Amino acid sequence: MSVSQKPLRVLVADDVQANRTLLRAYLGRLGFEAITAENGEEAVQMFQSNRPDIVLMDLMMPVMDGFDAIRHIRNLDSRRWVPIFVVSAMDTDADIIRALEGGADDYLVKPLSYQVFAAKMRNMSRALSFQRAQDEAHRRESAISDAVIDGIITFDGTGAVITLNRAAAQIFGVHDDALVGRHLATLVTERERPAFALELARNLEHGTGQLIGRVAEISACTLGGRNFPMELTISALPSDRKLFIGVVRDISERKRAEQQIADDAARLRQYHEEVEAEAELAKDILDRHIHQQHTDKRGAQLMVLPTERFSGDIVLAGRSPSGLLYGLLADATGHGLAAAMSGLSVVSQFHQSVRANASVSQIVAETNKGLRALLPPGRFVAAAIICIDETQRRASYWIGGVPSVLHFGPDGQLQGRLPSAHLALGITDLDESDCEPAYLSWDEPGGCVLLCSDGVFEAALEGGNEFGEEGAIEVMRRNGGSAGALSALNAALAHHMAGHNPHDDASALLLQLD
Repeated sequence: MSVSQKPLRVLVADDVQANRTLLRAYLGRLGFEAITAENGEEAVQMFQSNRPDIVLMDLMMPVMDGFDAIRHIRNLDSRRWVPIFVVSAMDTDADIIRALEGGADDYLVKPLSYQVFAAKMRNMSRALSFQRAQDEAHRRESAISDAVIDGIITFDGTGAVITLNRAAAQIFGVHDDALVGRHLATLVTERERPAFALELARNLEHGTGQLIGRVAEISACTLGGRNFPMELTISALPSDRKLFIGVVRDISERKRAEQQIADDAARLRQYHEEVEAEAELAKDILDRHIHQQHTDKRGAQLMVLPTERFSGDIVLAGRSPSGLLYGLLADATGHGLAAAMSGLSVVSQFHQSVRANASVSQIVAETNKGLRALLPPGRFVAAAIICIDETQRRASYWIGGVPSVLHFGPDGQLQGRLPSAHLALGITDLDESDCEPAYLSWDEPGGCVLLCSDGVFEAALEGGNEFGEEGAIEVMRRNGGSAGALSALNAALAHHMAGHNPHDDASALLLQLD
């Protein structure tokens, strides 16, 4: 964007303050002027009053959602093209198709990659600049009727040039009369000249054809040998003689702009492909890190349903050399790669602790210490950690920031809830009392405990009911702690979501109390 050019105005519609603040910062960094709206209705009103150049629209908003807001905006101003980008965490094919068919021009999935966002905004800025330049050129052409901008060449039925105006002379780099008497085909590149001459002769003889009354794009050349793209429109003049007028226009700049846009699009595609390849490699490395520990998981069932390629949830289980059963469910802030990276140290610390028969308080202290050293401010990991001693029928547990752990008896009936009593890990330093676990005892074997991330309980379709704690309790009532209990929970969650993925990572860990 040129320094002297007035910055493009971008309307940001999102009901979350943090998202509006982030997009405003991104846009300011890129040289755009941002105005914000908190819902779809306000976005429509601000579109009418502020006439933005670009719109960034969230989909899930109160009062009026993004789908309706896009339709209203498109109905408001059909003569002026205003690009609309959807910026949403909803990333299913159905959501994307619905948004694009509803009038959106592009779709960006949260959390945003700044590099991709910046590339798309710069590309759109160039497209808008090009569009405005074209509009301005058209307005000038309408205001000027004496062909000062466009070149005008008159010629007879044989194709011989009779006159040309100053603009045409400038286009071909000659004096006003230098082309007089030459055949019009001499203004075409040598490669295309025979075919052009033949087509021109047919058109001039019959007064109709591909060149008469239509804009034809040809490869022209000057007498000095410079080739350039040119638009040519031929019309017959009312006259006793057979005369024709050709309006010519050098479209080199437009072609360069079109090529620049095409090159930018190709680079953007290449960048996207590289990002996808790097993301796939990162996912493979993360998966290998999480699953590299070949621990004994007898008595444990695990489930992780990521909303994106990367999951911010980590579910681990393993038995120590002395036979203790350990389980951990961790939920890092955010989604995607950043959230997944936050949990890497948790994985290593957990497996080291299991091999060392560590206590829950030791696991909590060491894990928090590692996260405090690695995570930036504002990042943390909610977690539930449990150690089951089957010989004593006793478990120690620590829960910070995740939903209550559910305790079920052998018959699948809920026996109680183990509530979260601590802050999430990585927020602040912990003293010895902060790491102390609580305890659970049971009288007879066959029961279980179910650890779930909030993505399980909060899973819901647009405008629908959440799966809720009640949904998990009902699944366990029917299946108890059987080997297929977690598979049944997965199936019930999929049924509730009608095949769609939850909008947050959903994970669960079921541990037997034998």
